[in-house]
Amino acid sequence: MTLFLHELKMNRVSFIVWFVSVAALCGGCIFLFPIVEESMSEMSEVYASMGGFSAAFGMDKLSIATLEGFFGTEIGTIYALGGGMFAAISGITLLSKEESGHTAEFLHTLPMGRCSIVTSKLAALVSIITAFDLMNFGVFAGSIAILGEEIDMTTLTMYMLAQYLCHLEIAAVCFALSACLKRSQIGIGLGFALILYVLDLMGRITEEMESLKYITPFYYANATDIFVNEGEINLTLAAIGIAVTIIATGSAYVVYNKRDIAA
Repeated sequence: MTLFLHELKMNRVSFIVWFVSVAALCGGCIFLFPIVEESMSEMSEVYASMGGFSAAFGMDKLSIATLEGFFGTEIGTIYALGGGMFAAISGITLLSKEESGHTAEFLHTLPMGRCSIVTSKLAALVSIITAFDLMNFGVFAGSIAILGEEIDMTTLTMYMLAQYLCHLEIAAVCFALSACLKRSQIGIGLGFALILYVLDLMGRITEEMESLKYITPFYYANATDIFVNEGEINLTLAAIGIAVTIIATGSAYVVYNKRDIAA
C-alpha cells in the first residue's frame, strides 16, 4: 500500500497536466459546437467527399453538423490521441525509473518481493488510467449538459468504455516494455501510441490494410464507428485487446522477476 500511494503521489503532476490539457481541448471543442454548427452544416458534404481522408476520420459516416458527428470526428480524434499518449507515458516509466534513478537498491531492500512491487505499481497505473477516463467522462457529460445539447448518453458511455479498454491495453504493453528497459524511455511510449494510431488510419483508408484492425486498439475504440453503430463495440476486437492486456501484464511479472536489476 505504501508503494502504491507513493506512485500515485509521484505521478500526480503528470496526471494533472495531461488531464487538464485533454479536458480543456475536448471540453473547449464541445463549447465551440454551437458557434460553428451553421458553418459545419455547409461544409459537411465537402468533408464527406474527400475520399481516403474522409474515411480515415469517419467524415463519410457521420455528419459533422450534428453534435454526435462533431464529437465522433473531431473530439474523438483529440481524445484518442491525448488519452493514448498519456496511457503510454504512464506505463513506460513505472518499472524502468527505479533503475535509471538509482533507487532500485533501496526499493529491493524493503520487505516486499518483486511480485509485490510489480503489483503495487500496476495497481497505481490502473488507478491513474481509471481516474483519467472517469474525470474526462464527467467533463464531456457536464459540458454537453451545460450547453443544453442532446446526445445519446448510452452511446457516449460505451465510447468511453472502449477508450478505457484501449488505454489499459496501451498502458499494459508499455508497462511490459518498462520491465525490460534500464532507463525511462518516454519517447518509446509516445512512439508506440502514435504508431498504433497511424495503423488505425491506414486500416481505414485502404481495404488491403484492413487487417491492421487486429493490431491496434484504436480501431475498436473509434468514436465514429461506435456512434454510427449506436454504442455497439466490435466484441471480437475488444476481446483481442483484453487478451493482449492480460498477456502484457503477465509478461511484466515474468520479465521483472527474472532480470538482473542494477542499483
